[in-house]
Amino acid sequence: MDLNEFLDSGLSELHVIGILSQDETSIVHKMQASHPEVKREIDALEMFYEQDALRNAISPTLRMDKKMELMFSSLEAEQEMKLSQTPLISRFSNANTWLELVSSLLPKDNAPERFQKLLRHENGVMQVLVVSSTDIEEEVHTDVYESFLILEGTLVCTIGEAFMNMGAGDYMQIPLHQPHTVTITSNSVTAILQHIDCIR
Repeated sequence: MDLNEFLDSGLSELHVIGILSQDETSIVHKMQASHPEVKREIDALEMFYEQDALRNAISPTLRMDKKMELMFSSLEAEQEMKLSQTPLISRFSNANTWLELVSSLLPKDNAPERFQKLLRHENGVMQVLVVSSTDIEEEVHTDVYESFLILEGTLVCTIGEAFMNMGAGDYMQIPLHQPHTVTITSNSVTAILQHIDCIR
């Protein structure tokens, strides 16, 4: 491909926004190495896209800022977790860390079909360690955000018409006003269940 053909091809723009195939990326790199004009064009495009992104950036709302701050502080707290001060769970939570934390609370022999142990209940947050060998009946929440982190076992979570197969390490946040059920697909499931009041 000669220089003019390359400049008219649009490969420079596609390269900058990162949607080229491996072969096309290789062509761009070769053209950059042999033609200073190509490198200048790509540098100019990168500068344009960066400035455009900054001009059109939307600042997060105060509520989103607080939510992100809470999430990051919870992730930091997971590094030194203790039962007396558990952090919020999120899709970034480490199931193995949580399982190690609650291992002393898990039922031993002759466990009931559904075991629940309250871990936290303060400031609009409730967390419960749940071990269940029975399905969870349909629920709908209008005033709490429900989520759960699977520590052991497998299940199918159905929300409205959609369903998701889940296993250890998976996290689910249930939308408000949506009927949902849980079907256990292993001998039992161990999970952290979390409720957060809508108005906090």
